[in-house]
Amino acid sequence: MRAFIGLEIPENIRTFYTSSCRSMRSSADISFTHLDKMHITLAFFADLPEKYIKNIEEILKGLNREQFEIKCENIGLFKRKGIPSTVFIKIISDELKNYTAELHQKLRELNVPFDDRKPYTPHITIGRIKEMKNEQDFMRSYRYIAQNFKSSSFMVENIHLYSSDMMIYKKEATVDFIKIYTEENEDENISEK
Repeated sequence: MRAFIGLEIPENIRTFYTSSCRSMRSSADISFTHLDKMHITLAFFADLPEKYIKNIEEILKGLNREQFEIKCENIGLFKRKGIPSTVFIKIISDELKNYTAELHQKLRELNVPFDDRKPYTPHITIGRIKEMKNEQDFMRSYRYIAQNFKSSSFMVENIHLYSSDMMIYKKEATVDFIKIYTEENEDENISEK
């Protein structure tokens, strides 16, 4: 089955960044990620045999589960053959990189097949560009959003192993993180740079 390990993103952050990027629609045909499907992928499995689900759940339970912070730094573009193809939010978190490196190592040790052809780049996919109508206008809109970007941060609360047919995500396994912050820090703040 097609599957991935993903980190949930708070609803206010998903909504805020999606609405911030809507102006790009006038210059490109963009398929925005559905808010309920927005996540940060930690590992992707093109074809995961069901026998590995229990192994992955045990790996997730065994990793450090103290909460850590994720920072949304700015907007970014992935390109295909020099043409923008994906709009995303750049993520900064040394703890996430360390967590993911350890997760990937454990998956390799158990010979769980996952996609590790490219170096891991944590990001939140906002939308995929299906057709560029006017690249000049698009880049102007992109630069404006980047210059006025409001950074934000949130604490990781849980990670899921999802099975997916591209349309429907099913949570196969869930691991909660141990809350290590005070009530004063519970409000997610979106603040200007």
